[in-house]
Amino acid sequence: MGRGLPVEKIAIMTAWNSDSGVFFHAYPLVMAWREMGLEVCVLSFIKEDFHGHVMFGPDEPFVIRCFGTPGKTNFLDPRPLLTLDYDVLVLEDLKQLPMAKLALIWHHLRRKARAIVHVLHENNILGRRPPQPPEFYAFDWDAVVFFEPRQEWFAKAIYGEKAHYIPWPCMPKRSGDKRKAREELGLPADERVVLCYARGSYQPYLPRLPDEALEDVLFLVLTGREFDWPDYPQVEVRLTPPLSNQELDRYAFAADAIVLHKLSTPAVPLALTSTATYFFLGTLRPILVPRLGDPFEPLGSEVLKYADRGELRDLLVDALELGPRARKALEAAERVLAERSPKKVARMFLELFEELVG
Repeated sequence: MGRGLPVEKIAIMTAWNSDSGVFFHAYPLVMAWREMGLEVCVLSFIKEDFHGHVMFGPDEPFVIRCFGTPGKTNFLDPRPLLTLDYDVLVLEDLKQLPMAKLALIWHHLRRKARAIVHVLHENNILGRRPPQPPEFYAFDWDAVVFFEPRQEWFAKAIYGEKAHYIPWPCMPKRSGDKRKAREELGLPADERVVLCYARGSYQPYLPRLPDEALEDVLFLVLTGREFDWPDYPQVEVRLTPPLSNQELDRYAFAADAIVLHKLSTPAVPLALTSTATYFFLGTLRPILVPRLGDPFEPLGSEVLKYADRGELRDLLVDALELGPRARKALEAAERVLAERSPKKVARMFLELFEELVG
């Protein structure tokens, strides 16, 4: 890909500081662009109407909240889009943006921006009724980026040569003090801890207990919703308000292994992404996921995959001892983190932007 004219200013319409998977795609890119010295402005949902379940903050100074979802308020304050100075405008997850309102000012944006890029978050276009409304296809893009190879067939069919593959960015590799994290979270210092992440659409899933090989293990179920938990040994259920990235990191650093259980087995294949995997991978804790399910299908040896509670038990025993399978997974995770580092993926986007404006 040839280098074009330099890009200095980027505006991006995206979910921000919410539990939407779109935020976990945009966040590492925005931070990497800013570290590169680019001027980035984030345009996001108003707090009364946003994509996701919960919002956390406070917002950074570069964030402007100026639109809602099409299904609720369909609100758009066009002034930031029309008055901000930017070279490239990026739109993430178009279907959640007020498309009909955007269409009314699109001719202004086409003249204003040197390039407009759509990051495609659709996981399918099949169905008796089209999942996307007609206005989804009304916009003229300079490029459309897809991040999942299973999106390629419909991205290329619709957008042709304008469709470009750029992988989903991992959160960067980071480290934390296990003892300090446990002290801050009120967790025992002398027990092994398995974090069972059960926020959003993830569910708790445990091996059969008691088990002699796991008798000194605490299973910490981290959730944001109330549910009727049975009387089960060695389990602590922790119900918390929305957690920032730093707070999630603290729980990961306190753990010896992480279970991400999310079953999704629709009748037709969907290009689903486990955003939590790409978030937690950088904490370099062994991650265990179900073998069956579209969100985990693209993942390879960087995670440990189980088919049932028995295999989960065996993998946990290996992970908690940093056995051969866990060590192999962590070595593979290091490679994935290098291939999908925020800086590397942000540079891929920047090279595309420079080619478009050149």
